[in-house]
Amino acid sequence: MFFMGIISLVLTIVMAIWVFYGVFEKQQKEDIQLHCRLLKKICQEIDSYDELDRYVEDEMRVTIISPDGNVLYDSGADEGQMENHGDRTEVEEAFEHGVGETLRHSDTLGYDTYYYALLLDTGDVLRLSMDVDTMYQSYNNALPGIIIVAALVMIISILFSVLLTKSLVKNKKKMAENIEDIDKDVPYKELKPFALAVKDYQTKKEQHANIRHEFTANVSHELKTPLTSISGYAEMIETGIAKESDIKVFAGKIRLEAGRLLNLIGDILRLSELDETTSELVIQKENVDLMEVIKNTINLLSFKAEEAGINLYMTGEPTFVYGNARMLEELVYNLCDNAIKYNKKGGFVRCHVGRNDGKPELIIRDNGIGISTEHQDRVFERFYRVDKSRSKATGGTGLGLAIVKHIAINHNAKIRMKSALGKGTEIRVIFG
Repeated sequence: MFFMGIISLVLTIVMAIWVFYGVFEKQQKEDIQLHCRLLKKICQEIDSYDELDRYVEDEMRVTIISPDGNVLYDSGADEGQMENHGDRTEVEEAFEHGVGETLRHSDTLGYDTYYYALLLDTGDVLRLSMDVDTMYQSYNNALPGIIIVAALVMIISILFSVLLTKSLVKNKKKMAENIEDIDKDVPYKELKPFALAVKDYQTKKEQHANIRHEFTANVSHELKTPLTSISGYAEMIETGIAKESDIKVFAGKIRLEAGRLLNLIGDILRLSELDETTSELVIQKENVDLMEVIKNTINLLSFKAEEAGINLYMTGEPTFVYGNARMLEELVYNLCDNAIKYNKKGGFVRCHVGRNDGKPELIIRDNGIGISTEHQDRVFERFYRVDKSRSKATGGTGLGLAIVKHIAINHNAKIRMKSALGKGTEIRVIFG
């Protein structure tokens, strides 16, 4: 504010002087021209040029020049001692055109002199001259005033700057002290977007903290269950409580729980990796054919589907999306794997890929057990299981659909679900 005030003041004064100088200079010239025309009339009425003394103003100089350039009269000097004026620009123009004017600068005196000449009826030339301040002189004359006004503006600017800064900082401190409700009672409307942005950041931070806390609690619980089973079976074998015939059964259960544990750790690590992989710079992307992704996935899951008595097949046409092939295969694999796990013997899993309204679309449809309406909004949450007993039996970690959700987000894709108990589930992944 301080420097803006000073700069504005100086620029305003400079521009004002420049404008007024132009107006003043024009006015001076017009005054000289008018006075010259009046003197021309007077010259026609007097008997001698010496009579002009009583009509000449102090700041003006009047000169009469004969056709041969000799000075016949001069109000400021002895005409007998003056040099020939026939070669002066304004005099030459007056003899030739009847009127002439010029502005000459004196480096010695530091000012400009304006000359205006008219041709008289006698054949002589009447010339008036007047000293005019230069722009530099105008600034010099105004400089003391500029310095005084600038000093006053500086003092006023400092006072206002200090007071306004204190006021602004006071309100900001008040907002900072009430950071939890920063969006309430915002002192200035200009700060409203800032306050809302801070509030939004706080909300997201709290949500993230809650998600991390919940995730940590869920991870602890999920890891504890298989480890408790492994520890219990191992202890029974170690202490000899287990019969010889039970050791093989317990070893199998330990292997099964260890497998669940490994799957769980793998999914947790993968989900953590996806949480960090959120930018285009991190994800290696290319044009990927979703048809090829489905083919690869069906090849991987064909044995599992056959073992479960599920018919697994695909329809559609080559459809390309810009994405990461490995992540897209993981997305399709998790959706198909779930469709196989939560199905019934003799059921089907159909994978379709194509375009809908110009957008690439992936559809995984099954006629399995389905999901009730109250659970459909939560199935993509971490560790959320609709049927915990069935998930445990099939080795589900409760993270498969959470991984699908993250991969979809990283590919700017939307997930749509339709499901009904006993009728199956349809999941659409629509790429933007």
